[in-house]
Amino acid sequence: MLAVLNGVFSADECEEVIALARGRLRPSTLVDPRTGRDVVSGLRSSLGMFFRPAETPLIARLDRRIAEIMNLPVSHGEGLQILHYPEGAGSAPHYDFLVPSNPANQASIARSGQRVSTLVTYLNDVPAGGETVFPAAGWAVSPQRGNAVYFEYANSHGELDHASLHASSAVTRGEKWVAT
Repeated sequence: MLAVLNGVFSADECEEVIALARGRLRPSTLVDPRTGRDVVSGLRSSLGMFFRPAETPLIARLDRRIAEIMNLPVSHGEGLQILHYPEGAGSAPHYDFLVPSNPANQASIARSGQRVSTLVTYLNDVPAGGETVFPAAGWAVSPQRGNAVYFEYANSHGELDHASLHASSAVTRGEKWVAT
């Protein structure tokens, strides 16, 4: 399932989240499939940071709103992740679910369960590029401030959907900010 949602965050909320995150950005990481550790990789050229759940009143309010949209308890969510893609930055196609046959993922799945869905909220308008693309599904979503793309990658039986493969196309003009 994939849905584009309008007006998930207000313009003021987008600006405030960017301002809170800006000074805390570091090179983005991904999970090394062999070790399960976070590593910096050329597959993702963004900068990022995580807020702790309910870290500020704004983040707590957004955590509750996201949980309501995703129809999951707040306790089932991860900390709000902010990603900044400067001009030229993007990410290679990847899955957000954890591969159960991968030994590095098995401990994480045992500890906190399988990921089931993602909500990517766009914090700014991007003049050119920066689309969230789903190559297997043939979809591309253009970033528009306050809007979001929601997608699921596991059904109620725990079967993984490989059509959830997604990427961020390179930003060709301007910058892109997202909250996931």
